[in-house]
Amino acid sequence: MVKTQLEIILEELGRTTLIAMSSLRPNDKNTCLIPLPDGMKIQVEMDKYEKNLIIGCVLGDIEPGHYRNSLFQAALIANGLPHPRYGVLAYGNKTNKLVLHDTLSMHELNGEKVAEYLGFFLEKARTWKQAIEGGNVPHISAAYGSQGTVSVFGLKL
Repeated sequence: MVKTQLEIILEELGRTTLIAMSSLRPNDKNTCLIPLPDGMKIQVEMDKYEKNLIIGCVLGDIEPGHYRNSLFQAALIANGLPHPRYGVLAYGNKTNKLVLHDTLSMHELNGEKVAEYLGFFLEKARTWKQAIEGGNVPHISAAYGSQGTVSVFGLKL
């Protein structure tokens, strides 16, 4: 049986030290929900043209009010930082959830590259998730390091 691109990526990803799961496989909807030891879950799927890998993670429920407005303001600032951003923050109106997601081109992509990317993606996701769980708003700074590059995510709690 011929494996799909998603099956190959998941198999390779499962062999990395970041995920280390031998049973990563797409479900009948061609997506894979990866549970992590800390309780976070990452969803991985292909776009409809199978040219990009979509990665997403739910960060938490955001109820209406001043806190949500402040959090959205910080999310907009974070989304406007220069690359690499390691994910885009988005809000689901129907679910009241903040989500971190990104799209990776399948061109020359393999499980090892996905795992490397996920390390940074998960760091950002955990920062935002912890802030939300604590009722805090991450402080966004566009401070540049001495090399003229943006510090990791520009976030400080």
